[in-house]
Amino acid sequence: MRTYYIDDESFVIQFNRILCETETNVLNSKPFIMILRRYMHYIKTSKNSDYEWILEFSPYELQTIYKILLLWPFEEVSKQFDIFKDERHRYTLYLFTEDFYDYWRKLERYGFFTRSRQDDDQSINLRMINHSDTFSNLILRLYRTITQNILGRNYNLLRQLPAGVLANISLVTNTWTFDTPYTKLPEQAFVSTILTRPPLMIYSRQNTRTGLFHEYDTNPLTDIDLNKNDYIVIPIKVGRFLCYVYMHRKFLKYAITLGSLFELASFDEFKDKKPDLIFIYGIKEHEYDHLYHYDKVHDIHIGFVSIHDKNDYFGYVKKMILTLHNVRMIHKGYLPIHGAMFKIHFKNGLTKNVVLVGDSGAGKSETIEALNQLGKENISHIKIMYDDMGTFFLEHDSIYSQGTEIGAFVRLDDLDQGYAYRQIDRAVFLNPHRTNARVVLPASYYEFVMRKHRIDLLLYANNYDNREEGLKIFDSLDEAISVFEKGERLAKGTTSEVGMTETFFANPFGPLQHQNETKKLIDKYFNHLYQNNIPIGMLYTRLGIKGFEQKGPKHAASKLLEYLLK
Repeated sequence: MRTYYIDDESFVIQFNRILCETETNVLNSKPFIMILRRYMHYIKTSKNSDYEWILEFSPYELQTIYKILLLWPFEEVSKQFDIFKDERHRYTLYLFTEDFYDYWRKLERYGFFTRSRQDDDQSINLRMINHSDTFSNLILRLYRTITQNILGRNYNLLRQLPAGVLANISLVTNTWTFDTPYTKLPEQAFVSTILTRPPLMIYSRQNTRTGLFHEYDTNPLTDIDLNKNDYIVIPIKVGRFLCYVYMHRKFLKYAITLGSLFELASFDEFKDKKPDLIFIYGIKEHEYDHLYHYDKVHDIHIGFVSIHDKNDYFGYVKKMILTLHNVRMIHKGYLPIHGAMFKIHFKNGLTKNVVLVGDSGAGKSETIEALNQLGKENISHIKIMYDDMGTFFLEHDSIYSQGTEIGAFVRLDDLDQGYAYRQIDRAVFLNPHRTNARVVLPASYYEFVMRKHRIDLLLYANNYDNREEGLKIFDSLDEAISVFEKGERLAKGTTSEVGMTETFFANPFGPLQHQNETKKLIDKYFNHLYQNNIPIGMLYTRLGIKGFEQKGPKHAASKLLEYLLK
């Protein structure tokens, strides 16, 4: 990892390697000059005529001006630079500096700490917190001191904005690699802790996911050329599996989002350990884009997505990871479920575990939120086991389910108005200004997600039929299997699909690619549910029908509530 890095969108700094303890340190640093130079170029290309005379200064001359303003009032600047004797230039310099500060705050700003393998987790975390707070306050003091000295007065309204880094990340060396081709993977940049300052607003070049992931016969890693300095590694727990996500610095924003969606593995949990899953996000070899491979020799499932701008969307991160998880589960004889599972605690003491199956945009998360809103009279609380992907497995002749994620990745438009903003202190917003705006919200905790959860009711989320009954329980097992395997839905714009679509078992992330194996598992698990009198049915969310985006899931939730309380 470099000492510092800057491009048009992001700024990265290694706090261990550069001095940032005083305002003077910041002004004298190379990163400050680099950011100032980029800002001046940005102003020049935007053709703001008000600032034309300022652009005649070099970045180093402006740096000198700011050094003076850090210690002295504006009058001292005007003594050394005749141009500032014009009062109008004084106010223009103030506006220029305010815009410079806004330019800085619009960058994606990340700080890194390297730690030794012997460092104590708690002391490292405290160090990160203190340094993050100190750096933010340092930038605020620098900005306020300079702008107030330009104006010649103090501010009466102070906004304590997060002016430092958006996230601080501790990195540690993890020497797990043992054999080719894995020795070409970086070892020095494993994430052990992430410190964020929510709410986070993340913007990407794309806002939908396109296409499918495909299996590849040989390991592409043997032909891929990686620059180890370009990647950090996020070790996460995906269900019961350990996954190493090798993420290119171009996509650092998704490292933060990933830590909010999946459980981060602690250093003790990944130290010197071979992972079950590997995902390399940001390879330059486009011929291996959207491919995954099972390395039988080392028992590792590994996936690849290229650095191309078309892949700049968090959906590619989440779904490739879940595809690897699901394919591994299929190979082990477990049935991956694309859906949501939740436990309803009723005030009368009754509890019910419901699984709601459906592809993206089927109305799973929206129905759960509608239950929360409508069931206040009867429901004590609802716990989420998983919001997107889980697994059915048999143990001692009983069927159970476990999840994969601790967060929810949901559409803003389909949530109850204002819900995401009530959770704003923990939220990560993705493209909030665009169609298919998303938010990552806390949903559960890992220990609960990984418990053996019994299944009381299995439903298919139907978002396309305008059916008033809201809920239907199948009398025939063959009919139930047919509906679930067909996987129909009305596309909501969450991917590139439009109109009515069919996806095998509503799950294009593993089952679709391995249909023969999955069909056998569906027959096995559905027969077991049917023989044990566990109801299988259809819930009509109507989420895909215009005008029913919110009242459709609410109606479905009310019918589900009636059924569960019978």
